[in-house]
Amino acid sequence: MAYKQRRQRRKIIRRPKDCFFCKQRLVPDYKEIDTLNHFVSDRGKIIGRMQSGICQKHQKILVKSIKRARHLSLLPFIVRPS
Repeated sequence: MAYKQRRQRRKIIRRPKDCFFCKQRLVPDYKEIDTLNHFVSDRGKIIGRMQSGICQKHQKILVKSIKRARHLSLLPFIVRPS
C-alpha cells in the first residue's frame, strides 16, 4: 500500500499561454529594463519558460539580454533581502 502512495505521479497542469513578445511584436532588448524586470524573480533569478509563458525563440533572446543588462549594471546579479 505504501508503495502505491510513493508511485503516485504529480499532475502537470498545462494551460495554453501566449508569448508576451509575440503578442506585442517586440524583441527583448537589454535597454528596456522595465520589461526585463517582469521576467526576473524577486531574488534576481531568470524565470523559466513554463512560468512566464514565453516561446523558446524569445526566451533565448531574453536570457541573453538579461545577462547583458547585468554586465552593464542595469540589473543586479543578486538581490539581497534587507
